[in-house]
Amino acid sequence: MQSPLLQVLLDGLFAGGAYALMAAGMALILGVVKVINLSHGAFFTLGAYVAYALAGRGVGSPLAAAPLAAVIAFAFGVFLGKSFVNPVRSHPFALPVGTLACALLFEQAAQRIWGPYPLSIEAGAPWIGPGGLVLRRWGVIAFLSSAALLGGLKWVLSARPGLPLRLIAEDEEIACSLGMDVEAIRYLTFGGACAMAAAAGALLSPSEAVTPTMGRAPLLLSLVVVIVAGMDSVGAIFLLSIGLGIFGNACAWFLSPQWSYVALLVAVCLLLSARPAGIVAPAGRRD
Repeated sequence: MQSPLLQVLLDGLFAGGAYALMAAGMALILGVVKVINLSHGAFFTLGAYVAYALAGRGVGSPLAAAPLAAVIAFAFGVFLGKSFVNPVRSHPFALPVGTLACALLFEQAAQRIWGPYPLSIEAGAPWIGPGGLVLRRWGVIAFLSSAALLGGLKWVLSARPGLPLRLIAEDEEIACSLGMDVEAIRYLTFGGACAMAAAAGALLSPSEAVTPTMGRAPLLLSLVVVIVAGMDSVGAIFLLSIGLGIFGNACAWFLSPQWSYVALLVAVCLLLSARPAGIVAPAGRRD
């Protein structure tokens, strides 16, 4: 007989891997565009609704929905980045309020289109592993897809194609002096990060009810992961997201789903008290 705890840990592993994709997108925005995007959770929700719409037309695989969701979110993200984020990024208070307003507008639009009630997507028959362990299809697909995409992102950032992103993150003036179109790179990066959030939402859509406000908790989790793991290490973001996914799932099992995010925030506060500079900074660094 398989232990329920092992099943809880496995499901947390799958969910955490997909949340890492969204957190990596948030890290790109903070590192390259240097803004806080409070509409990031809305793009996660957009991906889930794209998956729901495709499921209603017989395309039930989240792996098929993720590319379409990413393309749609990229288009919206580029538009938002070019028309709003770039022009007002020099006003640090206006931009978070504006992106939060965009998120609330999307929630209202989603409620108008799909209604306020929770929707569900058929997850498909699970695979049965050793000892009766249930391998949920959405979980396996989400984890493997996220790991592959994050591996590709890590390679791009460390190779020559990622040089403009690294240079802009370090010093925008030098990037401009070298003839780089910094404004275009910013809004394209913003769009790419939004596409990552939408892909994560599509991949995780069978795991929970699809609602207009479902992106709020992943937004908070993404910010937490980036603050604790830092913006420079894709590997640290991936591992921390998995750890938080397992921890949150275990708390939901032992306590209740409503308390899982409270427990996550308490754990993060304790971690930041011990390591204010994040887990990847040198131990002696306190800034």
